[in-house]
Amino acid sequence: MTKTQIEQYLYKHIPITKALGVKALSFSKDAVSLQAPLFNNINHRSTAFGGSISSLLITTGWSYLRLLFDDQDPVPAIVIGRSSTNYLKPINQDFIAELQIPDEEELSKFMEMYERFGKSRITLKAFIKNGEQVQAAFEGDFVVIKHRRQ
Repeated sequence: MTKTQIEQYLYKHIPITKALGVKALSFSKDAVSLQAPLFNNINHRSTAFGGSISSLLITTGWSYLRLLFDDQDPVPAIVIGRSSTNYLKPINQDFIAELQIPDEEELSKFMEMYERFGKSRITLKAFIKNGEQVQAAFEGDFVVIKHRRQ
């Protein structure tokens, strides 16, 4: 799946992403980053709305998992089970959520559990930064569930 394809997929299946103005800057198994314009996501203080920030961070993790399971037919259900976002600094520019790619051991364990049980859980982290300064930090548990063929 390419950057353009994930954008189109998100717009169709998660319509809020179109309203947020989400664009894929990088989309591979090594790096996932999604951008949203401040203009679409501004609050009454002329900074990014917290709900938009959280939505972009969750979507970044979700998109990574969607990519990992792109070759599965049908693609498993991917849901957020728990999320936490710390809003550390006001965001007053277009903002980019960058996923912290899990290490090989964690990813291997996650995939092994999925293959074995048809269901697995993984904790993903993502950040929004301005330069080196972290403006928002996210941690979320995602669950992937294999669809049962009928």
